[in-house]
Amino acid sequence: MLFRSTLLLLRHGESEGNVLRMIQGWRDYPLTERGHRQASYAAQRLATSGAAALYASPLLRAADPARAVARTTGLDVQWTPDFREYHFGAAEGMRWNDAARRWGLVDRDWGVGRVPGEEGMEAFRARVSRQFDELRARHRDDLAICVLHAGTVGALIEELCGLPLHEHVALYTGNCGISVIGEADGTPSIVTLNDQRHIPADER
Repeated sequence: MLFRSTLLLLRHGESEGNVLRMIQGWRDYPLTERGHRQASYAAQRLATSGAAALYASPLLRAADPARAVARTTGLDVQWTPDFREYHFGAAEGMRWNDAARRWGLVDRDWGVGRVPGEEGMEAFRARVSRQFDELRARHRDDLAICVLHAGTVGALIEELCGLPLHEHVALYTGNCGISVIGEADGTPSIVTLNDQRHIPADER
C-alpha cells in the first residue's frame, strides 16, 4: 500500500520521572544520561528520513530529543502543546502507587475525575485528536516527525481503533520508540508500533 501522508511518532527518552516512577503529566523532568543517549540514537536514525517537518510537545523530556532530531535533520522544531501528556492534576509529582492509595484508584479509575484537577479522558483525547487531524491535513503528501509522550501515543492509537474513552490499549511504548501512522485513501493506518531497533538492547 502506498501511503501519501505519514506521521512518525517518536516517544521521548528516559526521564528522571520515569526512573523514579513519578506521575509526570505536565511537570518538567529532565532526561537522564541514558535518555540523552537514546535521543541521540533516534536522531541518527531519523537523519535521512526525508521528513518535511518536525513537531514536539514543549515539555522538557520531549523538547530535548526534538532538538537532537533538529540537529541531524536540519529541521526547525515547531511546538505543539496539544501533544503534551495527560494532565494528572494533583497527582503530578507523586509516585503512582502513592496516588493510587491516596484516592483509592484501580484500573479504570484514572481519567474519570477522581483526582482533583485532572484533565479528564474526553478532553485529553479531543485535544490530541485535534492536533493529529491538523497535521494530517497539513502533510497530505509528505512525512512529519512528532516527538511526544507514551500517553499521547496511546490516546491516538485508541482513537484510531475506535475504543471507548476509558478502554485503554495494553500498549508498551519504550523510550525513543518509533510508531508510524500512514494514510491512504483518506484513512489513517497503524504501520509500526514501538520500533526501537536504533537503540542498543542494553540502552533501552
